[in-house]
Amino acid sequence: MTEGSPGSSYEAAGVSIERGDRATQMMRAAVEATHGPEVISPLGGFAGLYALSDYKEPVLASTIDGVGTKVLVAKEMNSFASIGADIVNHCANDVLATGARPLLFLDYVASGRLEPENIAEVVRGAAEACRALEVSLVGGETAEMPGLYGDGDFDVVGVCVGACERGEVVTGERVEAGDAVIGLPSSGLHTNGYTLARKVLEDAEISYSETPEGFDRPLGEIYLEPHRAYARELLALRGSVEVRGMAHITGGGLPGNLPRALGGLGVRLDASAWEEPAVFGLIRALGEVSEEEMRRVFNLGVGFCVVVSEAELEEALAVLSWAGRHARRIGQVVAEPGVAFV
Repeated sequence: MTEGSPGSSYEAAGVSIERGDRATQMMRAAVEATHGPEVISPLGGFAGLYALSDYKEPVLASTIDGVGTKVLVAKEMNSFASIGADIVNHCANDVLATGARPLLFLDYVASGRLEPENIAEVVRGAAEACRALEVSLVGGETAEMPGLYGDGDFDVVGVCVGACERGEVVTGERVEAGDAVIGLPSSGLHTNGYTLARKVLEDAEISYSETPEGFDRPLGEIYLEPHRAYARELLALRGSVEVRGMAHITGGGLPGNLPRALGGLGVRLDASAWEEPAVFGLIRALGEVSEEEMRRVFNLGVGFCVVVSEAELEEALAVLSWAGRHARRIGQVVAEPGVAFV
Protein backbone atom coordinates (compact mmCIF):
# COMPACT_ATOMS: atom_id res chain seq x y z
CA MET A 1 0.00 0.00 0.00
CA THR A 2 1.48 3.34 -0.97
CA GLU A 3 1.50 6.40 1.25
CA GLY A 4 -1.46 8.61 0.55
CA SER A 5 -3.75 5.68 -0.34
CA PRO A 6 -7.00 5.34 1.64
CA GLY A 7 -5.42 2.96 4.16
CA SER A 8 -2.46 5.16 5.06
CA SER A 9 -2.62 7.87 7.70
CA TYR A 10 -0.56 9.47 10.42
CA GLU A 11 -2.95 7.92 12.94
CA ALA A 12 -2.44 4.44 11.49
CA ALA A 13 1.33 4.97 11.68
CA GLY A 14 1.01 5.64 15.40
CA VAL A 15 0.85 9.43 15.73
CA SER A 16 -2.38 11.09 16.79
CA ILE A 17 -2.76 14.79 16.13
CA GLU A 18 -6.05 14.68 18.05
CA ARG A 19 -4.34 13.35 21.20
CA GLY A 20 -1.75 16.11 20.95
CA ASP A 21 -4.42 18.78 20.59
CA ARG A 22 -6.32 17.36 23.56
CA ALA A 23 -3.20 17.41 25.74
CA THR A 24 -2.60 21.04 24.77
CA GLN A 25 -6.13 22.05 25.72
CA MET A 26 -5.84 20.25 29.08
CA MET A 27 -2.69 22.17 30.02
CA ARG A 28 -3.58 25.57 28.53
CA ALA A 29 -5.06 27.17 31.65
CA ALA A 30 -2.14 26.14 33.86
CA VAL A 31 0.40 27.48 31.37
CA GLU A 32 -1.35 30.80 30.79
CA ALA A 33 -1.59 31.33 34.55
CA THR A 34 2.22 31.77 34.61
CA HIS A 35 2.12 34.69 32.17
CA GLY A 36 2.63 38.26 33.26
CA PRO A 37 2.71 41.40 31.13
CA GLU A 38 6.24 40.51 29.95
CA VAL A 39 4.86 37.62 27.89
CA ILE A 40 3.61 39.16 24.65
CA SER A 41 2.89 36.05 22.59
CA PRO A 42 -0.21 33.86 22.74
CA LEU A 43 0.12 30.19 23.60
CA GLY A 44 0.55 28.12 20.44
CA GLY A 45 2.74 30.52 18.47
CA PHE A 46 5.95 29.52 16.75
CA ALA A 47 8.06 30.98 19.58
CA GLY A 48 7.49 32.49 22.99
CA LEU A 49 8.05 36.23 23.17
CA TYR A 50 9.22 37.83 26.40
CA ALA A 51 9.84 41.56 26.80
CA LEU A 52 13.18 42.05 28.58
CA SER A 53 13.31 45.47 30.26
CA ASP A 54 14.84 47.42 33.14
CA TYR A 55 18.38 46.19 32.46
CA LYS A 56 21.29 48.52 31.62
CA GLU A 57 23.81 45.84 30.60
CA PRO A 58 21.72 42.66 30.43
CA VAL A 59 23.37 39.25 30.40
CA LEU A 60 21.22 36.24 29.52
CA ALA A 61 21.76 32.92 31.27
CA SER A 62 20.31 29.79 29.66
CA THR A 63 20.34 26.11 30.52
CA ILE A 64 18.80 22.87 29.28
CA ASP A 65 18.45 19.59 31.14
CA GLY A 66 16.30 16.51 31.69
CA VAL A 67 15.14 14.46 34.67
CA GLY A 68 16.85 11.25 33.54
CA THR A 69 15.50 7.87 34.51
CA LYS A 70 13.40 9.36 37.28
CA VAL A 71 10.68 9.23 34.62
CA LEU A 72 10.67 5.44 35.04
CA VAL A 73 9.79 5.83 38.72
CA ALA A 74 6.98 8.22 37.77
CA LYS A 75 5.72 5.68 35.24
CA GLU A 76 5.82 2.87 37.81
CA MET A 77 3.98 5.01 40.37
CA ASN A 78 1.56 6.45 37.77
CA SER A 79 2.33 9.89 39.19
CA PHE A 80 3.62 12.58 36.85
CA ALA A 81 3.16 16.08 38.29
CA SER A 82 6.36 15.97 40.35
CA ILE A 83 8.39 15.33 37.19
CA GLY A 84 7.20 18.68 35.84
CA ALA A 85 8.27 20.43 39.04
CA ASP A 86 11.61 18.62 38.93
CA ILE A 87 12.63 19.93 35.56
CA VAL A 88 11.62 23.51 36.32
CA ASN A 89 13.42 23.62 39.65
CA HIS A 90 16.51 21.86 38.31
CA CYS A 91 16.92 24.30 35.43
CA ALA A 92 16.04 27.35 37.53
CA ASN A 93 18.72 26.41 40.07
CA ASP A 94 21.30 26.18 37.28
CA VAL A 95 20.41 29.69 36.16
CA LEU A 96 20.55 30.98 39.73
CA ALA A 97 24.07 29.59 40.12
CA THR A 98 25.30 32.12 37.52
CA GLY A 99 23.90 35.10 39.42
CA ALA A 100 20.93 35.51 37.09
CA ARG A 101 17.24 35.47 37.96
CA PRO A 102 15.13 32.83 36.13
CA LEU A 103 12.59 34.52 33.87
CA LEU A 104 11.12 32.06 31.39
CA PHE A 105 10.85 28.34 30.84
CA LEU A 106 10.03 25.92 28.00
CA ASP A 107 9.34 22.20 28.24
CA TYR A 108 9.64 19.23 25.88
CA VAL A 109 7.84 15.94 26.48
CA ALA A 110 8.41 13.04 24.06
CA SER A 111 6.65 9.69 24.18
CA GLY A 112 5.95 6.56 22.21
CA ARG A 113 2.21 6.99 22.52
CA LEU A 114 0.98 10.32 23.79
CA GLU A 115 -1.34 9.94 26.79
CA PRO A 116 -2.97 13.38 27.09
CA GLU A 117 -3.82 13.05 30.78
CA ASN A 118 -0.26 12.09 31.76
CA ILE A 119 1.38 14.74 29.58
CA ALA A 120 -1.00 17.39 30.90
CA GLU A 121 -0.14 16.34 34.46
CA VAL A 122 3.57 16.82 33.76
CA VAL A 123 3.01 20.27 32.27
CA ARG A 124 0.64 21.32 35.04
CA GLY A 125 3.32 20.33 37.55
CA ALA A 126 5.81 22.44 35.62
CA ALA A 127 3.38 25.35 35.50
CA GLU A 128 2.80 25.23 39.26
CA ALA A 129 6.56 25.26 39.86
CA CYS A 130 6.92 28.19 37.47
CA ARG A 131 4.24 30.16 39.30
CA ALA A 132 5.98 29.54 42.63
CA LEU A 133 9.21 30.93 41.16
CA GLU A 134 7.50 33.77 39.27
CA VAL A 135 8.80 32.30 36.02
CA SER A 136 6.78 32.42 32.79
CA LEU A 137 6.13 29.15 30.98
CA VAL A 138 6.20 30.59 27.47
CA GLY A 139 6.08 27.48 25.31
CA GLY A 140 6.86 23.84 24.84
CA GLU A 141 6.51 20.80 22.66
CA THR A 142 4.85 17.41 22.95
CA ALA A 143 6.19 14.82 20.51
CA GLU A 144 4.73 11.40 19.78
CA MET A 145 7.40 9.14 18.27
CA PRO A 146 6.40 5.49 18.02
CA GLY A 147 9.33 3.31 17.09
CA LEU A 148 11.77 5.54 18.91
CA TYR A 149 9.97 5.22 22.25
CA GLY A 150 7.92 2.20 23.38
CA ASP A 151 4.29 2.48 24.51
CA GLY A 152 4.25 4.15 27.91
CA ASP A 153 7.84 5.41 27.58
CA PHE A 154 8.46 9.14 27.74
CA ASP A 155 11.15 11.73 28.37
CA VAL A 156 11.03 15.23 29.83
CA VAL A 157 13.43 18.08 29.04
CA GLY A 158 13.33 21.72 30.08
CA VAL A 159 14.98 25.00 29.09
CA CYS A 160 15.25 27.98 31.42
CA VAL A 161 16.43 31.48 30.55
CA GLY A 162 17.28 34.16 33.07
CA ALA A 163 18.96 37.55 33.13
CA CYS A 164 21.07 39.82 35.28
CA GLU A 165 23.27 42.86 34.96
CA ARG A 166 26.79 42.18 33.72
CA GLY A 167 28.18 43.24 37.10
CA GLU A 168 25.98 40.70 38.90
CA VAL A 169 27.39 37.62 37.17
CA VAL A 170 28.90 35.15 39.64
CA THR A 171 31.83 33.17 38.22
CA GLY A 172 33.90 32.24 41.28
CA GLU A 173 36.66 34.65 40.33
CA ARG A 174 36.26 36.55 43.62
CA VAL A 175 36.55 33.44 45.80
CA GLU A 176 39.52 33.54 48.20
CA ALA A 177 41.22 30.94 50.36
CA GLY A 178 39.62 31.09 53.80
CA ASP A 179 36.11 31.80 52.49
CA ALA A 180 33.24 29.81 53.97
CA VAL A 181 31.22 27.25 52.02
CA ILE A 182 27.53 27.01 52.96
CA GLY A 183 25.37 24.01 52.11
CA LEU A 184 21.63 24.28 51.50
CA PRO A 185 19.73 21.05 52.22
CA SER A 186 18.35 18.92 49.41
CA SER A 187 14.94 17.26 49.55
CA GLY A 188 16.42 13.87 48.66
CA LEU A 189 17.65 12.42 45.38
CA HIS A 190 16.53 15.44 43.34
CA THR A 191 17.02 14.40 39.69
CA ASN A 192 20.34 12.56 39.68
CA GLY A 193 21.61 9.05 40.28
CA TYR A 194 18.36 7.27 39.50
CA THR A 195 19.91 4.56 37.37
CA LEU A 196 21.89 3.39 40.40
CA ALA A 197 19.09 4.15 42.88
CA ARG A 198 16.60 2.07 40.86
CA LYS A 199 19.04 -0.81 40.31
CA VAL A 200 19.70 -1.12 44.04
CA LEU A 201 16.00 -1.65 44.72
CA GLU A 202 15.63 -3.99 41.75
CA ASP A 203 18.55 -6.16 42.83
CA ALA A 204 17.18 -6.31 46.37
CA GLU A 205 13.70 -7.16 45.00
CA ILE A 206 12.15 -4.23 46.86
CA SER A 207 9.12 -2.54 45.27
CA TYR A 208 8.30 1.16 45.26
CA SER A 209 5.16 0.40 47.28
CA GLU A 210 7.17 -0.85 50.28
CA THR A 211 7.80 1.30 53.36
CA PRO A 212 11.08 0.16 54.94
CA GLU A 213 11.62 0.25 58.68
CA GLY A 214 12.46 3.77 59.80
CA PHE A 215 10.58 5.41 56.90
CA ASP A 216 7.12 6.96 57.09
CA ARG A 217 6.02 6.53 53.46
CA PRO A 218 6.56 4.23 50.48
CA LEU A 219 9.87 4.30 48.65
CA GLY A 220 8.17 5.37 45.44
CA GLU A 221 7.03 8.60 47.08
CA ILE A 222 10.50 9.17 48.53
CA TYR A 223 12.12 8.60 45.15
CA LEU A 224 9.63 11.03 43.53
CA GLU A 225 10.17 13.81 46.08
CA PRO A 226 10.52 16.94 43.88
CA HIS A 227 13.84 18.62 43.27
CA ARG A 228 14.06 21.58 45.65
CA ALA A 229 14.19 25.14 44.29
CA TYR A 230 16.48 27.68 45.96
CA ALA A 231 15.33 30.92 44.35
CA ARG A 232 13.78 32.48 47.45
CA GLU A 233 16.89 32.02 49.58
CA LEU A 234 19.42 32.96 46.91
CA LEU A 235 17.66 36.08 45.67
CA ALA A 236 17.36 37.31 49.26
CA LEU A 237 21.01 36.51 49.91
CA ARG A 238 22.21 38.49 46.91
CA GLY A 239 20.66 41.59 48.49
CA SER A 240 22.39 41.04 51.83
CA VAL A 241 25.97 39.86 51.32
CA GLU A 242 28.58 39.46 48.61
CA VAL A 243 28.09 36.03 47.06
CA ARG A 244 31.44 34.94 45.65
CA GLY A 245 30.56 31.52 44.26
CA MET A 246 27.55 29.23 43.78
CA ALA A 247 27.15 25.60 42.77
CA HIS A 248 24.06 23.52 42.05
CA ILE A 249 24.86 20.00 43.27
CA THR A 250 23.59 17.69 40.53
CA GLY A 251 25.20 14.75 38.69
CA GLY A 252 28.75 14.41 39.96
CA GLY A 253 27.84 15.32 43.52
CA LEU A 254 29.91 17.71 45.57
CA PRO A 255 33.26 16.60 44.06
CA GLY A 256 32.02 17.19 40.52
CA ASN A 257 30.14 20.44 40.97
CA LEU A 258 31.60 22.49 43.81
CA PRO A 259 34.97 23.12 42.05
CA ARG A 260 33.03 24.94 39.28
CA ALA A 261 32.28 27.68 41.84
CA LEU A 262 35.76 28.13 43.30
CA GLY A 263 37.72 29.91 40.58
CA GLY A 264 40.48 27.29 40.51
CA LEU A 265 40.82 26.95 44.30
CA GLY A 266 39.86 23.92 46.42
CA VAL A 267 37.75 23.12 49.45
CA ARG A 268 37.85 21.05 52.62
CA LEU A 269 34.42 19.70 53.55
CA ASP A 270 33.21 18.40 56.90
CA ALA A 271 30.92 15.48 56.00
CA SER A 272 29.44 15.52 59.51
CA ALA A 273 28.27 19.13 59.20
CA TRP A 274 24.96 18.37 57.50
CA GLU A 275 22.14 15.89 57.88
CA GLU A 276 21.93 13.19 55.22
CA PRO A 277 18.40 12.08 54.22
CA ALA A 278 17.74 8.45 55.16
CA VAL A 279 17.20 7.39 51.54
CA PHE A 280 20.93 7.68 50.87
CA GLY A 281 21.74 5.38 53.77
CA LEU A 282 19.27 2.85 52.38
CA ILE A 283 20.89 2.94 48.93
CA ARG A 284 24.37 2.72 50.43
CA ALA A 285 23.47 -0.32 52.56
CA LEU A 286 21.35 -2.24 50.07
CA GLY A 287 23.79 -1.83 47.21
CA GLU A 288 26.96 -1.97 49.29
CA VAL A 289 27.94 1.22 47.48
CA SER A 290 31.31 2.69 48.44
CA GLU A 291 31.45 6.11 50.04
CA GLU A 292 33.49 7.44 47.14
CA GLU A 293 30.83 6.29 44.69
CA MET A 294 28.00 7.72 46.82
CA ARG A 295 29.72 11.11 46.87
CA ARG A 296 30.38 10.98 43.12
CA VAL A 297 26.78 10.10 42.16
CA PHE A 298 24.44 11.70 44.73
CA ASN A 299 24.05 15.06 46.46
CA LEU A 300 23.90 13.27 49.86
CA GLY A 301 21.74 15.99 51.37
CA VAL A 302 23.40 19.13 49.98
CA GLY A 303 21.47 20.52 47.02
CA PHE A 304 23.21 23.86 46.54
CA CYS A 305 26.39 25.56 47.82
CA VAL A 306 27.20 29.22 48.34
CA VAL A 307 30.63 30.74 49.00
CA VAL A 308 30.85 33.88 51.13
CA SER A 309 33.58 35.60 53.11
CA GLU A 310 34.16 34.50 56.68
CA ALA A 311 33.13 37.97 57.86
CA GLU A 312 29.67 37.66 56.28
CA LEU A 313 29.05 34.00 57.18
CA GLU A 314 26.64 34.54 60.08
CA GLU A 315 24.50 37.03 58.17
CA ALA A 316 24.38 34.68 55.20
CA LEU A 317 23.29 31.76 57.37
CA ALA A 318 20.52 33.84 58.89
CA VAL A 319 19.18 34.78 55.45
CA LEU A 320 19.41 31.26 54.06
CA SER A 321 17.69 29.46 56.94
CA TRP A 322 13.90 29.66 56.86
CA ALA A 323 10.82 27.44 57.17
CA GLY A 324 12.79 24.53 58.55
CA ARG A 325 15.49 24.69 55.87
CA HIS A 326 18.67 25.00 57.91
CA ALA A 327 21.64 26.12 55.86
CA ARG A 328 24.95 25.17 57.40
CA ARG A 329 28.60 25.88 56.99
CA ILE A 330 30.02 22.70 55.48
CA GLY A 331 33.57 23.67 54.60
CA GLN A 332 36.29 26.16 53.85
CA VAL A 333 38.02 27.23 50.67
CA VAL A 334 41.72 26.34 50.48
CA ALA A 335 44.46 27.19 48.01
CA GLU A 336 45.04 23.62 46.84
CA PRO A 337 42.54 22.59 44.10
CA GLY A 338 40.17 19.69 44.65
CA VAL A 339 37.51 18.60 47.11
CA ALA A 340 38.69 16.89 50.31
CA PHE A 341 36.34 15.38 52.90
CA VAL A 342 37.63 15.59 56.47
